[in-house]
Amino acid sequence: MIVPGPIILNPIELALLGLVCLYAVWRGRPEIPLAMYLSVALWTRTVFVGPSAATWPLLMTIVLALIRYLHVVRPWSLLPQRLDATTRQLVPATDSWIIPWMGLWWSWALCVLFLFDYTNKMTIARPVLLFIVFGSLVALMVIRDAGAARRFALAYLLASAYGLYAALRFIDVPLSYLLSDPGLSSLPYRNLGIREYNFFSHHLSIAFLLGLGLFLQARHLWSMIAVLALALFCGYGVFLTGARQSLSGAGLAASLIFAWALSRSGKKPWRVPLAIAAIVVIVVFLYQVAPHLVVREGESGLGESFNVFEDRGGLWLIGWNYFLASPVWGWGFEQKLWSHNIFIGTLADQGLVGMVFLIGYLVWALRRLPAVWAQTPNDDRSIWRVVFFSLFLFAVVHGQASGNTMSTAHLHWPLWAVWALSIGVATAPAHQPLPALCEYVSMQLQQGYSNE
Repeated sequence: MIVPGPIILNPIELALLGLVCLYAVWRGRPEIPLAMYLSVALWTRTVFVGPSAATWPLLMTIVLALIRYLHVVRPWSLLPQRLDATTRQLVPATDSWIIPWMGLWWSWALCVLFLFDYTNKMTIARPVLLFIVFGSLVALMVIRDAGAARRFALAYLLASAYGLYAALRFIDVPLSYLLSDPGLSSLPYRNLGIREYNFFSHHLSIAFLLGLGLFLQARHLWSMIAVLALALFCGYGVFLTGARQSLSGAGLAASLIFAWALSRSGKKPWRVPLAIAAIVVIVVFLYQVAPHLVVREGESGLGESFNVFEDRGGLWLIGWNYFLASPVWGWGFEQKLWSHNIFIGTLADQGLVGMVFLIGYLVWALRRLPAVWAQTPNDDRSIWRVVFFSLFLFAVVHGQASGNTMSTAHLHWPLWAVWALSIGVATAPAHQPLPALCEYVSMQLQQGYSNE
């Protein structure tokens, strides 16, 4: 049973949101409204702030806070004699070719979108412009240190936890009801009554992963318990949506975070087993009291339940056939139905040109790995590099069965945050640099001449 309709904030919620936005603008911290903005975008229901959708007040708050940030926190000058120097502070020096590359890719996607006769073009153009392009650029400028990353993660976690609460409230399910019926088995709602439940599960999975990062860095017992509880609540929400792609993607991404944390020395390794134990307890408990949340009806077991490729082979084949019948530049999103794989979807939507852009982007993403895995004991940004990279990994994994490169914003903005958080990280070269080898050969030749 699908329950459509908007979410209307009550006066108390409006006042609280207004205070948070005022604080973000006053202190010049655009990462706080950016986190709420990206989370609310995946709630699938329109959230109204008074007469306006929440997108526009949050967007205005980000812009105002960004102006304050560029004026006070990280000054950026428009004066000709200082423009170049201050701009270099905002853009990392390594791999900066990605900026024109992505500009060309985003422009190409919009070009082919408006070239063909897809009826509802704004469903593609809107996420590209408002969440992918804007979100990536703002993340690059403001998520530069561990403090900004923590504030972003906490704001996203709180917004997503409230989003799950609002979704339950929308179908008249109080939190107390979950104690007696955690699987909502006695209610007629499936997937929380949400049509685009996969999108809704994405923000909960992202919040879960960000919550793990906060848990691993929490300094006090009460904050550690609070963020772990919120992260598990969001993880429980993913089970309620029934989105197995998100469950599998979040599981693999969390494994990356845990593997990184266990490989660090002197970083409170007991927290990782504690988090894993808490997750296992929740999953086992759900399997006991609400087995349909873990193994759905008609499925033989856990292997089938967590198989992200189930029922996708036929769709991939159709999408592949559409690509073979398309011009070299694809169908311009006319066959949106077949975007159940980021690679086949890119070929069908944007053709070989779009695939070249995607491959270049993935190469740039892999070049972030040395900084993500680098041993930097005195750098408190290290945990956030791996957490944000895990968000990208989550997008890639669930994108094999559900997603599109131009509608999945978290395929983009987390990597730009990783890029910003990697400034100043020294990584060892994989091989002996060629100049050093040439210098050695030259020195040997000079010694030979001197001996003669």
